[in-house]
Amino acid sequence: MMKKALFLLSFLMIFVVSCGDGSSKLGQKENETQSDPADSADTAEEAEQPDSGDTAEPAEQTDSDNDPDPEESPEQPDSDESPEENSDEPQQNEEPPAAKFCQYACTKASDCVTVTSNVIYDEDNYKCENGKCVYLGCLSDAECDEVYGNVTAYTGRVYRCNKNGAYGYPECTPTCSDVADCNLYGDGSTQYANDLDNNKCENGLCVFTGCLSDAECEASMYPSGYKCLPQEYSGKTLKICTPACQTDTDCPKSGLYECKDSNCVMKSCESDDWCRRYDEKYSCF
Repeated sequence: MMKKALFLLSFLMIFVVSCGDGSSKLGQKENETQSDPADSADTAEEAEQPDSGDTAEPAEQTDSDNDPDPEESPEQPDSDESPEENSDEPQQNEEPPAAKFCQYACTKASDCVTVTSNVIYDEDNYKCENGKCVYLGCLSDAECDEVYGNVTAYTGRVYRCNKNGAYGYPECTPTCSDVADCNLYGDGSTQYANDLDNNKCENGLCVFTGCLSDAECEASMYPSGYKCLPQEYSGKTLKICTPACQTDTDCPKSGLYECKDSNCVMKSCESDDWCRRYDEKYSCF
């Protein structure tokens, strides 16, 4: 009986020990499963980064390995250093389009003739180029003789067709041996707008160089209000005695011209129809 009781007591102790060990292992497993998320993140990060001790040592680098290959890795320009490529704004050096002005239109040279009684302004002294009239100037000495024959008879000055005229096209000018021959007043004067200091003798022909002051225009008996102002002729600028203005209404064909610096200048045209409001022969070129 005593032995039987001892056997049962021993069996009971073994059972208790076994249960306690199982509970301990179960609690340990739960603690491992419910660990701190931060520890898990650290564990994952360590898993992504292999241990340096487990990886092979990198091969020895040479100088060529340190220098990038220019063909494989071209240097990218800084966007701030190349505004021309990255900016949609127009370049500063771009020139604006050339202004257009009303000019006589044509389909043939005869459309350009406005003065029919003068041989240096008839049909053969014009050409129709790209639909607009272009004045050719005098064509021969014979034309000048016909136009200035009476002047030659009165003053003795002989006029010839000067290809290098003051207005940018051939014109009839007096012959000369020196600048004194170009003085229309013939007295060595310099106070007028077309005397000794307003001309030059070039290749045996007189060339008008323009007026020098408003006082010259006044002394030359131009009407009141005339001033020495620059005018454009066939690409040349020449100062001549011209009616001055104060407002646009002082200019001829008000609306076509505007007053700038006391000078009536033609406005840039808008269209052929805009030009024809002032003259039916005009077009915008």
